[in-house]
Amino acid sequence: MFGRITLGSHKVCGFEVSLEEYEGKCRYRRDGVKAIVPCTSTHLYPAAPVFYPEYLASYIMVRLEEPVVVESGGGEEFWLSLEYDIVAVVGSQGAGYELVDAMPSKGIGKYALYGPPSRGILARFIPARPLPRQQREDCSAMVRVVARSKSSRPARVSRIVFPASALSLYYDGEGAVVGSNIEVTVTSPFTAIVSLREPERLEGFREAPRLLQRSGVGSQARWSQSFVMSYGI
Repeated sequence: MFGRITLGSHKVCGFEVSLEEYEGKCRYRRDGVKAIVPCTSTHLYPAAPVFYPEYLASYIMVRLEEPVVVESGGGEEFWLSLEYDIVAVVGSQGAGYELVDAMPSKGIGKYALYGPPSRGILARFIPARPLPRQQREDCSAMVRVVARSKSSRPARVSRIVFPASALSLYYDGEGAVVGSNIEVTVTSPFTAIVSLREPERLEGFREAPRLLQRSGVGSQARWSQSFVMSYGI
């Protein structure tokens, strides 16, 4: 499903994508989207879900359909099945990539405001149900979450917000997708620090290209930018 697009029509998470010859080049087509592209360097990849319908936000907000309550000094581990964007791009790792098209792997690509109207952050809104174990779901990325509490009282975690640039995605030849591990450190019943870490031991998986540049500086090796959730958890 992912990798270089070959000539012909392809089904991708409910979408029909095609690449057809056109006067020495190729035409990419998906619904009303058309573009003249090189025939040998046009690819489909999973990407952070902020490109559809256009690049509007730099953050992702996961809304837990079942809140997770973490006791003081304790921790909880669970899995999330998250939608992602499927992107058609032209380019290579060395030369960089140009976005041709983006489509949501499932859903319609909703956005929401995290925080007050005057100071809040626009984020891609993704509802997800906590799962007790990893399981494959078509057109979803499996993500491991560890929530720990340093708060003096129990805390209810109902949403997780983090920068889209911190999310890495990995795919295999069967179309399965795995994302960065998420660590949520609850600092009070209303605030938390969210950090993303690359998963380990992913045999048979390849890392999808990063179309967003990371901002900030990680404090440890293999850690990406942390984000402080100050408008509620």
